[in-house]
Amino acid sequence: MPKPKTQSRLVKSASPAHAVRPVRAPTTDPPAPPPCNTSLLDLPEDIIRLVLEFLPKITDKVLFACLAPKFRLAFEGWARAQRNFLDIDSLETMPLPQMIRFFKVAGPFIRVLLVDCASFQKESLIMEFVMEYCPNLEEITYSNATDEFHYRTIMSKMTHLKKVTIECLDAEDVLNFDLQSNQELESFELVNGCYTGKNLCGFPNLKTLILRDCLLWNSVEFGIPLKSLRTLDLDDCCFEVMSQSLYQKIAENCTDLVELFFSGCDTNFEVIAQLPKLERCTLKTWMTSNELNIGFLTVLAENKGNKLTHLHLSGQFLITNEHARCLGQLSSLKDLRFSNNDVLDDDHFKFFNDLNQLERFGLIWCGRVMDTGMMRMVRKCLQLNTIDLSDCEEITDEFVINSIGCCSKGTGRHMVINVKGTKIRQGILTHPDYVDPLNQVKVNFL
Repeated sequence: MPKPKTQSRLVKSASPAHAVRPVRAPTTDPPAPPPCNTSLLDLPEDIIRLVLEFLPKITDKVLFACLAPKFRLAFEGWARAQRNFLDIDSLETMPLPQMIRFFKVAGPFIRVLLVDCASFQKESLIMEFVMEYCPNLEEITYSNATDEFHYRTIMSKMTHLKKVTIECLDAEDVLNFDLQSNQELESFELVNGCYTGKNLCGFPNLKTLILRDCLLWNSVEFGIPLKSLRTLDLDDCCFEVMSQSLYQKIAENCTDLVELFFSGCDTNFEVIAQLPKLERCTLKTWMTSNELNIGFLTVLAENKGNKLTHLHLSGQFLITNEHARCLGQLSSLKDLRFSNNDVLDDDHFKFFNDLNQLERFGLIWCGRVMDTGMMRMVRKCLQLNTIDLSDCEEITDEFVINSIGCCSKGTGRHMVINVKGTKIRQGILTHPDYVDPLNQVKVNFL
């Protein structure tokens, strides 16, 4: 009787095509992620503030703030940390309900108001809203003001104004306005207007007075606002009275003046040199007058410059050797600049002998100054460490090379030369003297 075949033999004799293979589980796609349900309302406040930063206008930010209470709180937190500007022109086409909403939301956070007085279609309405909802205004800038002076009532209703700027259409228009409720006023600027001083009496914190292209009336009140000033800028102003009286009032009243900008330095200007605390002075030529009052410089020279540290002479002043000699005796100077002058030349620098505290010297559009004059400054002024040269076409690479040699002597001194529009070329940066490790001079091309 034959033996039955065993299982092992059955497996062994099986053909490869029928071999037993492992069974894999069927593959399936991973489950889809749940849908995102996050909205803007779920964002933290700091992210919402970043959204506010991207919105270009404050009117846009207010629209966003009104979408939800959370956005309103984020806007208020953002607005407290900003110096927010409001241009009245941006409200001209705004519907009344939207305007009311805007002032209720943004009004308390507006710090600076820009007003075009020629746009007064909604003048009474806007003034009412500003006076009611913007109690924290600190600065107002008016443009296109006339003797009617639209929007002037806003100033009388504010209490925290620190700076007011008014640009007029006609210099003969006398403006009437009331600032008395703003005893914190620090700065006042009038452009192309008529100034008497009448509206600026009684402001103990007024530190800056800027009058540009103005008609000045030497009234009884003219000198009163000058008493507390630290900065006075009279740029291209016309005087309806004798200059001597005006200069005298400045000298008598501006006893705390630190900085003076003035167009014109002719007869009777020497009294200005008596200002006891003057530190920075910029003088410009005025109209057809190129006179640089020698009496003013003489008084300063007799006192070694007193406290004057910065002097800038701008325009075609008729500088003589006598003027240069006085300038060279202002030993208190730390910064001296000339601009737009084709009278200044190398010979004048012979007299700059006592500028032993001068640290910075600048020339702009001074076409007659050459390398010789500049080297006289470098050799005579041993504290000089910064020179600014712009559009002075007679100054060349030779000045830089000679400065390197001069500054390397003794203990050596560092110097920076900032240049633009001269004959000093970029190639100076690869000159053997310039790349020398002992070189103390650096040239910056602006």
